Amino acid sequence: MTFEMNLTAPHMLNPQVLESMRNMPDSVGTEADATKSKKKVSEAGERLAADMKVFQGVANELKAKTCLSKNFEDRCHWVHQVAAELFGVAPTWTAFYRETLGVDGVAHQVFNCADDYRRYEASETHTKILEMLTVLRSRDAIDCDPTEPQRMITIRIPKSLHDSLCKESNDLEISVNKLCITRLVQRVDLSMLPSSPQKRRGRRPGPDYHKSLTKHQNASSDINS
Repeated sequence: MTFEMNLTAPHMLNPQVLESMRNMPDSVGTEADATKSKKKVSEAGERLAADMKVFQGVANELKAKTCLSKNFEDRCHWVHQVAAELFGVAPTWTAFYRETLGVDGVAHQVFNCADDYRRYEASETHTKILEMLTVLRSRDAIDCDPTEPQRMITIRIPKSLHDSLCKESNDLEISVNKLCITRLVQRVDLSMLPSSPQKRRGRRPGPDYHKSLTKHQNASSDINS
């Protein structure tokens, strides 16, 4: 489409041209908004990095101390104290989980054998830490920490179970991913684990897991020695 301009009056535009200009996007405004948006993202990233540095410093300092008591209640109290300190400075729920309930977290550090840890999972302390985790997950806008690598697992499940997960997540108005993470951080009831005489099938944990496990076992040995 072409527009005519009144050359005798350069400052006057054809009404069609004026209407067209009104409908044109404000490129200057768009560029300014994009620059402003990038600046906000950059500032948020810098703020997260600074918060993570503070958190990691607190975590390292707390985990460097050890609970010398062999009493179960004393050890539960110690784990709760550390978790409460970390909760106050945790920038993301993932960081909090990693340093409290993760493989290298304080709970596994203090309760370093499987039976001990199972007993801890049934304690009130563990429930309180899961409540702290839920508060942080409710606060975070994303499901995962952008500063920590993500891993993806593929599982085979019946369609009926998948349909149930989808329905439950829809009823709760959350994503299936968030629902699955919620289930995964909960304690497993051993009485509900099916027994089978067959050997374990499927993929085994990768090399990164075994490196982390060896590191954890070495750290536990140092603490106990």
